[in-house]
Amino acid sequence: MRNVTSNVLVAYASKHGSTKKIAQWIGKEIRGNVDVLNVNNINNLNYDYIILGTPIYEHEPLPEMSSFIHRNKEQLENKKKSVFVVSSDNEVSSKREMNIEAFTNIIPGEVNQTAVFAGEIDNNELNSNELNSVNSYMNSISKPIGSYSKLNEKKCREYGKSLNRYI
Repeated sequence: MRNVTSNVLVAYASKHGSTKKIAQWIGKEIRGNVDVLNVNNINNLNYDYIILGTPIYEHEPLPEMSSFIHRNKEQLENKKKSVFVVSSDNEVSSKREMNIEAFTNIIPGEVNQTAVFAGEIDNNELNSNELNSVNSYMNSISKPIGSYSKLNEKKCREYGKSLNRYI
């Protein structure tokens, strides 16, 4: 029997870069032919497996990810797929569940595996509305205000490795 190499797409939406980094780390651990692409740069879904990733803001995926899913709903329905979200609410279990559900609820068909990762915030990259929102949220959970990074490359790569069993 001949070994067939799978074609895998890691499709992400990223506002400030954390989700892009995570998508790239996940993509490096996938066996097969892997494309890691921003959803705005995807022309077709001729892939055997699709991994979708987005940050969650105010318990919603980025609009460009939601639009991508809506545009490709029929094609995504029967594809094998997994998802990940990036959120600052990573420490609290109920918040993690709420954030992953906000994303999986808009995805047609079955999702094999999910993950939630913490991201990073560079206050210098935020506009005034985003900065006010972040500061308000950090105050509400008694966390220090300011730039931070909770990116965990090892955890992201482990998730990528774990997906190989589905591909």
